[in-house]
Amino acid sequence: MKKLTLKPVDTFFFKNHQVTEAGNDTAMDGIFPPRPNTIYGALRAAFIHEHATFEEFAQQRNEKVKKWMGTQNEFGEFQITYCGLEYNKTLFLPLPLDYQVVEADEKTIAYPLQLKKDTQLSSQPGKWRLFSSRNEKSKSSSQQYVPIQHWKEAVLQQQPIHHLSHAAQMLSGEEKLGIALNYQERKAEEHYLYQMVKWRFKEEGAFVVYTSSSPDFSAVKFARIGGENRPWIVKQNEEVFSLWTEEELQKLSKQIQKTNIAKIILLAPAIWENGSRPESFDGEHIILPNGLRVKLLAAAIGRPELYGGWDIANHRPKPRKPMVPAGSVLYVKVQKGQVTELLSIANGLHLTDEGAHEGFGFAVIASGNQMKEEI
Repeated sequence: MKKLTLKPVDTFFFKNHQVTEAGNDTAMDGIFPPRPNTIYGALRAAFIHEHATFEEFAQQRNEKVKKWMGTQNEFGEFQITYCGLEYNKTLFLPLPLDYQVVEADEKTIAYPLQLKKDTQLSSQPGKWRLFSSRNEKSKSSSQQYVPIQHWKEAVLQQQPIHHLSHAAQMLSGEEKLGIALNYQERKAEEHYLYQMVKWRFKEEGAFVVYTSSSPDFSAVKFARIGGENRPWIVKQNEEVFSLWTEEELQKLSKQIQKTNIAKIILLAPAIWENGSRPESFDGEHIILPNGLRVKLLAAAIGRPELYGGWDIANHRPKPRKPMVPAGSVLYVKVQKGQVTELLSIANGLHLTDEGAHEGFGFAVIASGNQMKEEI
């Protein structure tokens, strides 16, 4: 498996699905982090540019480029397993959304919610809900990140998380106000005013891409990513993404066998046909990519965002679709005979109905409540 590290040379900006039309005053709100397809497309374009011309790519004259990067209408063999955020050389994972973020004594702490049976009447299907034991006012769990080692310890032991970093703590914004120019008449264009905030990392920040199906990127020194095609330095290493050690997997196995409950935690956003549920959900069960069928008990799903973009091949906007954010969690019931098969994909699976090759829907397996309850 390869690890590609992408570091910005200058400020950066990532557009959302919002359409910006020439001729209108525009205030552009960017997003962070970028969606996996943004990184995938940038690496794909950088490889094509390094090894061929875009005319050769369009005419499919370079077999190496065609093998890995496909054609204008089809993807090649290049695939992203997971695209993560690295800050000061530490991988940060999104806070699981089955945690409640509370601020007390000027400290921000995330407390795990508890899965319990709900005996009250409800319009929601199923009887299992996630409950909090805290009375403090909650803060948003969105855009919260945790260093990987603290993330693992807290999730494995189902303990509070004290090491939280909001994306705003990692970024410094620079406001930009501009207007389009008419170079022939050498004057400003009317109604072409725009505002935007560009970002830079406060300290050493990067995006890291793990891929098990990739060509050699050692000759690719730069990739142009995001708005205005700003350059990012690309470095390649051999490194495998593996969240859980063998000892931790054994502990997970014991916990899941004790409770019959596991959870699927999305580390990347997912595109699901049924909005907040994947296409394989039949109203009670979900079929995982390895064919395992598990019962869905409860879920902590963040507010869906709109996923779209521009279809370069057909010169038109892509259809807008709901996208479930990273950090979303699914609680599932596991039979004793399924535990080994489930943990075989504990270090990574793609639970998405679209864009798995771009890194969408990358998820890991953890255990649910340690306290035994009748299911």
